[in-house]
Amino acid sequence: MPLRNVSQQTLMTSLLEWLENTTLSTTLRDSPNVFLYPTILAFHTLGLAFFVGISSAIALRVLGVAPGLPLAPFRKFYPLLWLGFVVNAVSGTLLLVIEPTKFLTMVDFYVKLLAIAGAVLCNRALYVRHFKNPAPIDPNPLPAGDRALAVATLFFWAAAITAGRLTAYDDPNAQWQTALGTSIVTAVLLVGGFVSVRVWRYGTAS
Repeated sequence: MPLRNVSQQTLMTSLLEWLENTTLSTTLRDSPNVFLYPTILAFHTLGLAFFVGISSAIALRVLGVAPGLPLAPFRKFYPLLWLGFVVNAVSGTLLLVIEPTKFLTMVDFYVKLLAIAGAVLCNRALYVRHFKNPAPIDPNPLPAGDRALAVATLFFWAAAITAGRLTAYDDPNAQWQTALGTSIVTAVLLVGGFVSVRVWRYGTAS
């Protein structure tokens, strides 16, 4: 390995170790105070629920789930969606400070960040296309470009959640089992949702 790369790696390791030994990091990590780590984790989960939940609901509606619901009123949920994003980002940064030497050296962590960025961009694109100047009547079916954005949103969220779960484990076998389990659950939910929509449409048409 070139000397320059060794020096850069040593510098990065020293920086991460310094960050992990700061007063903020050690306090959040070692304090028994319920209002520190447990509360930050709770806010992270709550922000994730609002951000991913609302985003996924909009994506599913664009894909044809619950066609009786007009799209325009979903615009009112966007402030809550972005509030969830802010809460998630702030709490996630604090959780990162607790163990930077672990998370910032894991490929799964960067996959998670890229997937979240993709989901945010897709949500922004859907907002611009549908909610910035909402149409009085929703086209049926919705344009293929909108449906592609909705599929991409759901894909990015599945990838982000899976990668996020993998960061909790150091054992490759546990990571593999977690990824497999998450993939199976996601597939079952997607197939179940597709069948439910088909059955519902068949029932309303007959």
